[in-house]
Amino acid sequence: MMRAERTPRLPRDNARVLGGIVRGKRTTLRVPTEADLTGFARWAADLRVRGALTRAYWDEPAMLATWKERLAKQSEDKSSTLWAIDGEGALAGSCRVEYAIEPGHFGNDGIGITHFTIEPDRWGQGLGSDAALALHRWIFDIVHARFAHTALAAHNAGALRVAERLGYETYARGTAVHYGDGRYVDGLQLRMDLTTWDERWGATEREYPVPLGEELEA
Repeated sequence: MMRAERTPRLPRDNARVLGGIVRGKRTTLRVPTEADLTGFARWAADLRVRGALTRAYWDEPAMLATWKERLAKQSEDKSSTLWAIDGEGALAGSCRVEYAIEPGHFGNDGIGITHFTIEPDRWGQGLGSDAALALHRWIFDIVHARFAHTALAAHNAGALRVAERLGYETYARGTAVHYGDGRYVDGLQLRMDLTTWDERWGATEREYPVPLGEELEA
């Protein structure tokens, strides 16, 4: 079957600066607006979200005016990108990544996922898996990062299932490093490489069908 014609790939730096819209099958990653801040503030104060402990929410609970200041500051940060996640017509979550911006380092030094949140009332609907896949298409296909990394609390079973399905592997474990839900839990460091993305998702999710060898030489 012939592929539809694609828009030419963005240069790495443009991909970083724009962030832009990334579409999944059921979710869309887009630039956040002030209208999203009520949701962001609600999730930061939700004990179900905070119970995930690591990489779950953007910042600490605060008044809406403070969230407006945070969004303005985030918009000026050249070393990170924040998205709101829309799911089937409504705000469903948010995610944020960080990266090195020095010439020759963007993408080569990897992309760090600093938080990924889905509205707790919509857990179990598959929106997190869909949005995570779209995010990693941006990381590996649009940015062409060599690897992605994140940290999760060991008891965050839902996030670990999504990470394992994507292709993440745990490379470090800290014992009883986080306290939450009335107990100490282990912390995990996870990493996924471009080669894993290509092997696991290249046939179905690659936006731009460029041979992997050419990407590694870019």
